[in-house]
Amino acid sequence: MDKGEEIIQPTHDLEENDSVNDNVADETRNSSELGTDDSEGKDDNSGEETTTEEESIEEEEPKLKYQRLDADVSELLKKDAASTISVSDRFIVLGTHNGDILILDFDGNFNKRLTSHTAAVTDIAIEVTEEFVASASQDGKVIIHGLFNDTKQVFNYRRPLKCISLDPDFHRKDTQRFVCGGMSGVLYLNEKALVTPVGWFGHKQDTTLQHSGEGAISAVRWKGSLIAYANDEGVKIYNIESQQRITYIKRPPNSPRADLYRCNLTWRNETTLLIGWANFIQTAFVKEYAKHEIQPGRPTQHVEVSMFQTEFIVCGIAPFNDMILVLAYLTEIMQDIGIDDSSQYKRSRAKRPELRIIDAYNEEISTDVLTLHSFQNYQANDYSLDYFPSEDMFYVVSPKDLVLAKPRDLDDHIGWLLDRSRYEEALLSLQEAQAWGGSKKFDLTDLGERYLAYLIGEEEFANAAENCNRILKNNANLWEKWVFTFANLKHLHEISPYIPYTDPKLSSTVYEMVLAHFLNYDHKTIMSWPSDIYDIQSVIVLVEGIFEKEQDNKILMECLAELYAYNRQPDKALDYNLRLLRPNVFDLIREYNLFSAVQDKVFLLMEFDQHLFEEAMKVQDEEIAKLNQDPSKTSVKIKRKKRTEMPAVQLLIENTDDVKIAHVVRQLENKRNFMHIYLDALFIKDHHAGYEFHDLQIELYAEFDYPRLKDFLKSSNYYTLEKRDLVPEMVFILGRMGNNKEALMLIIERLHDVQQAIDFAKEQDDDILWEDLLKYSLDKPRFIIGLLENLGGTNIDPIGLIKRIPNRLKIPGLKEALIKVLQDFNLQASLREGCQKILVSDSVSMADQLNKAQKRGIKCEDDLTCSICSIPIIKEAISSDSVSTTIVFFCSHAFHEACLLSNETLPNPPDSNSRMLVGSKVRHNIVLNSLNNPPKCPICNDAEHTHGEKQKEKTPSRQIRGFVRGHAHHGSRDDDGMPPMVPLRL
Repeated sequence: MDKGEEIIQPTHDLEENDSVNDNVADETRNSSELGTDDSEGKDDNSGEETTTEEESIEEEEPKLKYQRLDADVSELLKKDAASTISVSDRFIVLGTHNGDILILDFDGNFNKRLTSHTAAVTDIAIEVTEEFVASASQDGKVIIHGLFNDTKQVFNYRRPLKCISLDPDFHRKDTQRFVCGGMSGVLYLNEKALVTPVGWFGHKQDTTLQHSGEGAISAVRWKGSLIAYANDEGVKIYNIESQQRITYIKRPPNSPRADLYRCNLTWRNETTLLIGWANFIQTAFVKEYAKHEIQPGRPTQHVEVSMFQTEFIVCGIAPFNDMILVLAYLTEIMQDIGIDDSSQYKRSRAKRPELRIIDAYNEEISTDVLTLHSFQNYQANDYSLDYFPSEDMFYVVSPKDLVLAKPRDLDDHIGWLLDRSRYEEALLSLQEAQAWGGSKKFDLTDLGERYLAYLIGEEEFANAAENCNRILKNNANLWEKWVFTFANLKHLHEISPYIPYTDPKLSSTVYEMVLAHFLNYDHKTIMSWPSDIYDIQSVIVLVEGIFEKEQDNKILMECLAELYAYNRQPDKALDYNLRLLRPNVFDLIREYNLFSAVQDKVFLLMEFDQHLFEEAMKVQDEEIAKLNQDPSKTSVKIKRKKRTEMPAVQLLIENTDDVKIAHVVRQLENKRNFMHIYLDALFIKDHHAGYEFHDLQIELYAEFDYPRLKDFLKSSNYYTLEKRDLVPEMVFILGRMGNNKEALMLIIERLHDVQQAIDFAKEQDDDILWEDLLKYSLDKPRFIIGLLENLGGTNIDPIGLIKRIPNRLKIPGLKEALIKVLQDFNLQASLREGCQKILVSDSVSMADQLNKAQKRGIKCEDDLTCSICSIPIIKEAISSDSVSTTIVFFCSHAFHEACLLSNETLPNPPDSNSRMLVGSKVRHNIVLNSLNNPPKCPICNDAEHTHGEKQKEKTPSRQIRGFVRGHAHHGSRDDDGMPPMVPLRL
């Protein structure tokens, strides 16, 4: 599915045994539709009542739209499976069963892979500033990755972990706290010691917030000063500032075992916690005690909980405006959900997961069914849900799919209405939206025109005409466009009352068309009106404009013929009379002496003859059928009319002085049958007329009237084919006559040209002809050699040809011909093999070259000096106690930072006495990267060594690289595949 494509898939049309497809269903199912699957066991009358009730309910518009993120995700999940997801403001982090952490953008494009775990990733937490990503895994490890400095902190708890959450102030506090838990049942608070002798990488210490004994810690979420976590007994909330547990929310009674379904925790805000566990949804509100209610040593906060039960398993939960969005999991068998005995559970077939929007009163606002890959094979814990709060973007992940859901906007609403042909509502919505900016996708005028087109398509012409004033307003061009549309559809009378006359004023053509619109169906009207009451030329232009779109409209052609006659333009009237096939056209030509007008209309005249001839044949066939109705009587025969006797042909051959023979032949070049009829009639009238075309007539007789060819050859004295012994022409004529074998024999016996014989056989493409050529060639050595040399383009099997050569036949050059055949085949095979080897060799060589170039380092000698101040760098750094920064480029030129950046505001150097020296270096490097003009080697980039002048130029340059090879400050490579320069600290 293409990115952004939405497929509508109503829930009530889904079958349980439907094959899995790649589309995300985006159709709301209302509560009445949800009940259709549970109607089994009811009587038929009840089913009919339910169906009637459903049909009476108007279809509701979905609240969300969906998009499957294919991009790189589909490829990444072919060999792996997603296990968890976390979404930040800038990227998506996906955990897999192989232990990988995948960094993706919001379109699913792959950015980075963090590989550290040896087992499935169970939970991911992203730090607020998005500089760190923490992951928990079944291998018992917590790993915190630094995304911008490639640092990695590993904490091994030696027991499988299920959850992790970072301190919201992780980036601001040196303690860098996080909480995690898992199968050990212990909730750990891990924080860095405030004072350590080893500086930045000091040891971490764990504080136990929850001791074991109450089952595994399945979920934890940290918001502000509150930490919410879940174990087998229920959900607890801990205040990290007062270091007190403020509440304990027990697991609902009669709920499934805690280890069967994952607990889902989400903070709506600082004081509201959403809990989705099995088939229960709870909302916990953290409130402060009044001052007079606070007791010493007791928490200052308490929690109020609301709860309701669902008919599905909650796989994920998220806030949606003032409602709740839930990822629901359903199976075919739900009645065993409250049984605690694991032996009673049966693995049931899963249904498609659903995204449901529920309000605070457990009323479903919307339900969308998601068709994901292999959904029937997954359990509830295989799905995860996370969201991007600021944009209301919700991400649903299954082992092989990643789907984005987001609220529908005005464009989606209008598109949904248009898909259901509700143009009136769409137009009203768009008109109302103009007050606050309108739509980004739909134009009001364009949508109005689509509405008009829809009404016309439904043949509601009166309704469409009524809406023209509201839609077209004062746009003259649009008015003219739609007036012509109605005219073309022969419904001009519907729009005529609404056509404006002042604002806007349309062109005179439109108003004249209103006068003449009857011409579309009643051409007698124009003939009954006096021609002086309207502008004939304007009406002609109007009718011609309509005729251009309806070239086969005979009524319009009749109107134009009459109008041109009124306008004293008989030559133009003749054109339409010809196309109308009016019998009086020949009298018109003779009466007005229009031979000059028909000089370029010979083809139309011949088509007219064709029509008259066919009509005459039909009349004669009917006469013969009437005369021969009695089979007992002798059949009557009548003289058939000939094509050469038709009026158009006779007109042309009688007026050869006005319509030249050569001019006629030139116009009929592409219609050879008409050319044959004309030249044949001309030859019958006068054997000497058109003598220069008698050679051409031979071909025409051979093609269209072969029996008369012999008579023509006897009667004509103007062809010289036989006298000049033009054998190639004879070959051509014989080929056109279908006598291919005789033509081939002429080539072999008269021309003795083996190449022409082969070319002739190729042109005819006849297997029998090839066989004849082969038979005639078997006793002719020169022909055999020619066939062997042209095997590449023939239909002859080389092995069969060689086998059929007679024994003891002496063939000069046979050995060389056979060797050439073998060499041609060997050469072709050798070329293919050589090209493949060259391609592979070049690919390996270039890959090695690229690898070596990217891995090479820089050698710094003791006598290394600054290329600007010429002061030794290594020796000065060893003898001096102060911190200096040196930048070395891969061209081996080195510079003091102060020398290279003399015109820039230099960043503060790292503090040599600081306990966090590495951190200072990192921060200093980031400052260098953030300069407006990052430095480049002034020597290599300036052939004249004008360093001072180059520093004044504000031209783009390469970014300073940090400690990660190939990592640019702006996230893009600009090094052409070469290693970046390295800033050194001395």
